[in-house]
Amino acid sequence: MPNQDELYLSAEEAAGLLGVNLPTLYAYVGRKNIRSIKVEGSRKRRYWAADIQRLTKGAKAGDGSGGKRNGADSYSSLTLLTENGLYYRGRDIHELVETATVEEVAEMFWQVPGAFGTSLPHMPAGVEQLLELYAHTTVIEKAIALFPLVERENPKAFDLSPEGYARTGADVVRWLAALVVGATAPDTRPLHEFIASSRGLDQRFADLIRRMLILCIDHELDHSTYSVRAAANTGVTPYYAAITGLATARGRRVAYGRNEAVSHLLEDICNAKDPAEPILQYYSQGGDIPGFCANAHTAHHVHSIADPRAISLKNTLDRMFADDPEYLRLLKAMKVAEELVQRPVEFILLVSFVGRKLNLGGQELALAAVARLIGWIAHASEQYNQQPLVRHRARYTGALPG
Repeated sequence: MPNQDELYLSAEEAAGLLGVNLPTLYAYVGRKNIRSIKVEGSRKRRYWAADIQRLTKGAKAGDGSGGKRNGADSYSSLTLLTENGLYYRGRDIHELVETATVEEVAEMFWQVPGAFGTSLPHMPAGVEQLLELYAHTTVIEKAIALFPLVERENPKAFDLSPEGYARTGADVVRWLAALVVGATAPDTRPLHEFIASSRGLDQRFADLIRRMLILCIDHELDHSTYSVRAAANTGVTPYYAAITGLATARGRRVAYGRNEAVSHLLEDICNAKDPAEPILQYYSQGGDIPGFCANAHTAHHVHSIADPRAISLKNTLDRMFADDPEYLRLLKAMKVAEELVQRPVEFILLVSFVGRKLNLGGQELALAAVARLIGWIAHASEQYNQQPLVRHRARYTGALPG
């Protein structure tokens, strides 16, 4: 993980990268949103490297924007996504994975201590019959059908204050966790313990679930999160913010929408005589290997090196499944794929493997959605409570009036 020296630059280093003198750098701090911190014991300051990189990339693009992005920026204090690291409210995810429970991270993210209390939401009438009727559907489809009914039974869902968003958010997260494990009601136990116990798994798996859930909570303003913020801008409840995120995450253009292809590849790797064969087959059919972003049209790289979430989860899997035949096969397939496409494995493939080991056949990524709800609830609350009502305008490109 990056240290402090890698995250900040001296004034001379920052000015050199930007190709400006020091007075111009100081002017940029206010005009171009460069963040800095004071060096203790002196009058000097150090400058956030990611902001300098943003401006240098904009200058290289030659678009005259001075590093500014097209369109309206969205401001958030939740997740900092840099080329080399990921931070929740300024805290490194690697630290949180080692020290915190999912609930502690969620309450820190929501800034509402005690949001995961001992009370549970009121149950809609006939929920067991409803779930039986929807038994043939996916976990996400069940949640989209059920959440409006749960909202009706819980008027507190219409409290859109930060505290109200967080407390209802805890109910939403617990409900989805229940649906993932096939329960008909949420539970007050810590999420990782409830999920592991419901699947008949030991404490080792419970800790794996805890780690993975924390890593899955947020990835800054990805496509589904952008949609959640747009919905929250209108004043929807946490249940409908969750529905928005779950629905948009199914889109085939985004990583989680490609879960079926990743699941099929994983199945092929674990069952093939040679785990390299499925990789070579996908590559020979166009170079797009699910879980490795081989195709430039589907790749949206935001890390200059491997995704830090993937690094963290793989380290855990390496320790836990060192002698597991399926994991050894996956490692061999990963080595072949990475040599072919010159990209490290994506987080989604490792998450799918965890889902496979939890016997979530065909719905390996449903567990990750439990964590994503935590991030979506935080973004929705921040958008509604801290941002003005936004009405975006379209740039018209059609035929002009006659």
